[in-house]
Amino acid sequence: MRIVTAEEMREIDRRTAAEHGVPTIQLMERAGRALADAAGSAEAVAVLAGPGNNGGDGLTAARLLIEEGKEVHVFLAAEPESLKGDAREQYHLLSQKSDQIHHPGSPAFRHADQAASEADVVIDALLGTGARGEPEAAILHLVQAAEGAAHIIAADIPTGVDCDTGIAAGAHVMADETVVFGLPKRFLFQNEGLEASGAWRVADIGHPEELLEEYGDAAIVTLLDALPGLPVRGKRDNKRTSGVVLVVAGSRNYPGALALTCRGALRAGAGLVIAASTSEGLAGVRAQLPECPLLPLPDEDGMVSESAADLVAERAAEADVVVIGPGIGRSEGVRRFLSRLFELAAQHHKQSGGGQTLTPHLSIRGKRGMENWVLDADALFHLPDVQPAPPGVAILTPHEGEAGRLLGIEYQKVSQDRFGAAREVASRYDAVCLLKGAYSLIAAPDSDVVVNPTGNPLLASGGTGDVLSGIVGTLFAVRGNAFLAATAGALWHGQAADDIHEEESVGIGWTASEVADALPSTLARLRERLFEVIMGGADNGEDDDVWDEGDYQSLS
Repeated sequence: MRIVTAEEMREIDRRTAAEHGVPTIQLMERAGRALADAAGSAEAVAVLAGPGNNGGDGLTAARLLIEEGKEVHVFLAAEPESLKGDAREQYHLLSQKSDQIHHPGSPAFRHADQAASEADVVIDALLGTGARGEPEAAILHLVQAAEGAAHIIAADIPTGVDCDTGIAAGAHVMADETVVFGLPKRFLFQNEGLEASGAWRVADIGHPEELLEEYGDAAIVTLLDALPGLPVRGKRDNKRTSGVVLVVAGSRNYPGALALTCRGALRAGAGLVIAASTSEGLAGVRAQLPECPLLPLPDEDGMVSESAADLVAERAAEADVVVIGPGIGRSEGVRRFLSRLFELAAQHHKQSGGGQTLTPHLSIRGKRGMENWVLDADALFHLPDVQPAPPGVAILTPHEGEAGRLLGIEYQKVSQDRFGAAREVASRYDAVCLLKGAYSLIAAPDSDVVVNPTGNPLLASGGTGDVLSGIVGTLFAVRGNAFLAATAGALWHGQAADDIHEEESVGIGWTASEVADALPSTLARLRERLFEVIMGGADNGEDDDVWDEGDYQSLS
């Protein structure tokens, strides 16, 4: 499913009418129907309607709910004579069925907060995707009136949220759910919009499918998208053909990072995971993961020293992928270690005839550990100061703070435009970027940004990023495709957390190790759901999406 800007959605609306003969009032009628359906069994509904087409959607919903016998109070933040086009027509139709339409200045309008608090559902149809800036005057009054509502449904977008950035400059509606018309917009995935939207779903209001596929430079990942990146094993596979991952992680201060990364790699199906670290970093693996062969590395103040690079380079010849960074430290010695390792890798790359440019989408199999990288955490901290850059193909897995350092900007600027930041990291470092967070983003220099729909706040705990690095490393080793590895890894990791949350009904108190241990059972469930999709039993056989539209949640 594509993700569009406000301007792109306006163009889709225009072309739907101009080129496909669908009247705009028909789109409004279907939008209103979607809102009315979302109100469900609510008997008392308050509709907050603005002066534009978004308000027209709300007026339509009000009429349809009245026709169903519901008690509906409408608060119109404009005088009727100021309405235009389809919204004016919908007002005319509604006024024939209701005398409970309240305008600015009326006593009922002044007490809209009381009606909102008494209603079962409040529909926010004040401002649409084209609105900019803070709500003012009558609209601000109704935004504030909605604060005491039991349940708020936003029409396309919560009022006060910018469609493209998700930023709320001032007062804004905090919806419990948002019915999005046509296609998802960027506000759902960043800044205040992410939380203000509540649970959300996309309503088909009659746009031609070919137009919906034509716009947007980002998309939501589906299981069918991720399928080629998930692990498989054949009858003739062995541990060395099932993905060999070399993990360099951990230090005196972060002795658990290596074990967590290796656990993620093992649970994701790696045939062999080699654990490399200082003696203190190896302790956790030695105690918890007897499946992992160990590579002791020399240290300096409890962190890997520059001389460790030669040992890692030698052992990397056995591996398909090197995962490096979790907990290795931020000392100058670690920076020199990385510089030396990448220098050795560049020499190997040149000697092996690998002088060509490798794009992040290139599928490569074989023991290419010195050319296939997953860089996380402290490796990302040092990357802007390391020369040469790692040769071959790299996956970078920053959170917003690490992305800010990679780009030389404050992390707040990354938060304000996550899509742009992910693209810029991918472009600047010629790598796949997996920007972690609520709705993780995956970008590459030659592709659209994709949004991972899985995951929940259960993942907001130490070590879950280390587990993700191990998963991604395994999928890169098994499938040889960096973009698919990042995409499938993020989806699988998030779904494991979702499965735990669904089974236990609480998202607090779970650890990174438990997320890793849930991976095999989650993969089994994903395969079952995939079978349903292929056989036409999921989503009514429509499109490739295995997540019902109502399952998308805003995450914090």
